Amino acid sequence: MRRRLFRLVIAAPLALIVVGAAVALSLPAVRHTVAGLWNLPDRLPALPDNSQVHYQPGAEDFARDVAALLPDAIARVEAVHGRRFAHPVTVGVYATTQAYAAANGLDSTSAVGVTFAGRVYLSPQLFRRQHQRLRAILTHELSHAHLQGWIGQIAYIRLPTWFKEGLAVMVSGGGGAEFVSEEQARAAIRRGEQIVIDEAGSLDNAGGGLRVGRTPADKPPWYPVVLAYRQAGMFATYLRESDRPAFDRMMNAIFDGRTFAQAVTIGYHDDAQSLWQKFIASNPDRK
Repeated sequence: MRRRLFRLVIAAPLALIVVGAAVALSLPAVRHTVAGLWNLPDRLPALPDNSQVHYQPGAEDFARDVAALLPDAIARVEAVHGRRFAHPVTVGVYATTQAYAAANGLDSTSAVGVTFAGRVYLSPQLFRRQHQRLRAILTHELSHAHLQGWIGQIAYIRLPTWFKEGLAVMVSGGGGAEFVSEEQARAAIRRGEQIVIDEAGSLDNAGGGLRVGRTPADKPPWYPVVLAYRQAGMFATYLRESDRPAFDRMMNAIFDGRTFAQAVTIGYHDDAQSLWQKFIASNPDRK
């Protein structure tokens, strides 16, 4: 009887763990994360002359293009963010969209660049029909990786999405927002089609989700997202160009572990909502 009771005591928690794992793996986001961790680019071969760039066999030429662009992209991110990278960032490039999707933590081929687990993942589309975007997308994703390297994944998730994406768009000279112009973004702001300026992120939007608060009519599905990226990039540019010392104080506070709201107060002695209104008011086209 005692032996049977002992087995039940041991078996019950193990059964709960197995059931819990099965339930978790039934969730798409969890499955995609597990697949991404299983397929980290670190396991792929690296270029002999640049160990940061790993490639799926068949993507050697793509990898060499990335390696040629990498030093300038790193220098650009470090100059704007105000700190060197905490550690070298692994960049994975892929020959097939299937392998890219399996590795990037989203199981998605729609985004041509992804940052996951501190690594940068680049779609084979950037070596094919979207090759002209490679420099900007590489720099955009390195901006995300730089932040993650300094503050860790949890603190990174807690940053508002508009800030993370706006900073990356600004650093990369428009990467991720190429298909919506600043003029179109300003016109949308006048119509009330604006990004939501919150002061914190959450697990709910950890995978992205940046959109304008009111969806533009008669536009393709991708348009609201790219419009939001453009507006976020314009706002980040305004924050830096309107007061460079304040921007640098804000960035240092973020790197030092302050919340985003605290960092904005330290930098600008103001809050993000008020700064957004000042950005709108500074628009010469505002009516």
